Amino acid sequence: MLPVIDLASDGSAALDRAFTEIGFAFVVNHGVPEATQQRARAATRAFHALPAAEKALVARPPGRYRGYIAPLAFSRDRASGRDILYETFIAGAEVAPDDPAVAATGGLIAPNLWPARPADFRAAILDYWEAMEGLGRRLLDLTAAALGQDPVAFRRHFRRPLSNISLLHYPPSPAGRRPADARPHRDTNVLTILLPGEVGGLEVQRRDERWFAVPPLPGGFVVNIGNMLEHWSGGRFRSTWHRVHPPEGVDRYSLAWFLSPDAETEVAPLDGSGAGQPPMNAGRDLAAFIAQFDGGPAKI
Repeated sequence: MLPVIDLASDGSAALDRAFTEIGFAFVVNHGVPEATQQRARAATRAFHALPAAEKALVARPPGRYRGYIAPLAFSRDRASGRDILYETFIAGAEVAPDDPAVAATGGLIAPNLWPARPADFRAAILDYWEAMEGLGRRLLDLTAAALGQDPVAFRRHFRRPLSNISLLHYPPSPAGRRPADARPHRDTNVLTILLPGEVGGLEVQRRDERWFAVPPLPGGFVVNIGNMLEHWSGGRFRSTWHRVHPPEGVDRYSLAWFLSPDAETEVAPLDGSGAGQPPMNAGRDLAAFIAQFDGGPAKI
């Protein structure tokens, strides 16, 4: 079981323990209405149920990270060699086509590509986005305090952030062919807020390298550390290996909101421990991640 942080009563100390020990936690009493969550879940299912040709009308353009990504390999089961497939729809903060940030970031900030159907898709996802932005700010302030910084210390790096949301669908594994050893990954951003699949499938690695399943917690979001925050914290916080094992015969849906700073942000350890090491750059990191969808090296 992951640590549980109650945002109605717990503070930065509870977050510090969770992020130092495992890098993952559930957060409850987070203030995100259940209705907002369920509308976003329903919109995600309805979109992925559309014909492939209709989803392709909002396909992600090359070099950008907005729109639909058709089924591809999320990871590979090392025991059988079979790929674990997923498809997703990526959105971000609303941006006008002539916003200077589009050119300034080389398209890392870009207009969303909204499908014509389902009819309430855009409204449902934008409502959910607004809720995630609010929760993300709360967690970011707690994180700063846990690191001994002013609670609002990180905010100056999140004026035009590269944050995005991924509406994920994992097709069911065939009966009797559930992957046995899915390839793990770590997130590259600052914080990830996950509305987990209702059928489970997430697994996290402990420090002793053993794996454990993370079944959904009613009313809880899963929050985990990304590589940028591990670097910012000088290694105090853990960016933890995790993987997905889609259940047999069941579609899995999850909504992942990735908190990332402004494109020009240079991420270096706050305690000065990174002397001589190159900082992580938020824009370069996202551009490298996007490259895999344009035929570059995969980062799974």
